[in-house]
Amino acid sequence: MRFKKTIIGIALLAVAGFVFAGVQSLESSGLEKLAAEKPPTVKDADKKEQTAMGKDKKILIAYFSHTRNTKAFAEGIQKEIGGDLFEIEPQDAYPQDHEAVVQQAKGEVNSGYTPKLKNKALDISSYDVIFIGTPIWWYTVAPPVRTFLTEYDLSGKTIIPFSTHKGSGLSGIDKTIKELQPKAKVLEGFAIWDDRAKNMQPDIAKWLQRLTF
Repeated sequence: MRFKKTIIGIALLAVAGFVFAGVQSLESSGLEKLAAEKPPTVKDADKKEQTAMGKDKKILIAYFSHTRNTKAFAEGIQKEIGGDLFEIEPQDAYPQDHEAVVQQAKGEVNSGYTPKLKNKALDISSYDVIFIGTPIWWYTVAPPVRTFLTEYDLSGKTIIPFSTHKGSGLSGIDKTIKELQPKAKVLEGFAIWDDRAKNMQPDIAKWLQRLTF
């Protein structure tokens, strides 16, 4: 009798083990199937849709730079993807004294003043992608950049803002640019702290990669 019970017990264990193994196998197969059939992430889907932003496109990197930090940023962009550099210069240069330029900039920004530019010989029509660089002055674009955006028609072009700042980031300049150039396509901008512009090449490269350059 005891022998019979032992045989039955072994048989039941064998059946249970077989069933458990079968369940595990089904679960594993199901997970693998789900993993294989899961929809692509937004990132993966975007990659399939995107083409290189700079491919067969003529690129302009226009910038205003008072302390040369935005200039360094512009040159960093050119180093990664090429393009033509264009410095936006006011006819009357800003003072070098920090407090003096802060006060002048405040007055110009508050009044919406657009200073005359020194260099106007630019054929903007031949460019497809335009990077626009500015220091952030009183939470917006510097006045010479505002002049540039009001004097040139960038309709149908792709605009990419970049800025240097002392803690205010992009300060919504993408919206400002969109208001001044409503028929242009404005993409994700990038901001760098003033004193780090010359040492931010890896970050510039990553940003441009996100934009599919």
